[in-house]
Amino acid sequence: MSTWIKIIAFVALALPLASSLATTPASYEVSATLSHAGKSFATPSAIVRADKPASIEVSGADGYKLTLTVTDLAPDKIKVAANLDSSHGAMAPTVVVRPGQPGSVTVGDLSLTLTVSRSGS
Repeated sequence: MSTWIKIIAFVALALPLASSLATTPASYEVSATLSHAGKSFATPSAIVRADKPASIEVSGADGYKLTLTVTDLAPDKIKVAANLDSSHGAMAPTVVVRPGQPGSVTVGDLSLTLTVSRSGS
């Protein structure tokens, strides 16, 4: 096999891998609304790195700790693993949302609404 054929074969095999790595965003913009009994008590937002847990913690009467891990699944699907401990209760849902569109989870009187956008979009 000639050297040129080997180089062309290597490039042909490497391009799809490089392309898939280039399309995966490094971070996401996440906005949340935390509600209890239909009344919003917090609206945190954060920039979250892909596949890395990020936490937001607030003390006080409506205190909470929200931990989020965001994973890209497909162009129209983003998975968010959330862990919410609040003065109003706790939940640990995993949801799949469409970019830029809110998704909600309710457990008892506690609700969590998440909107996720790929960074730069």
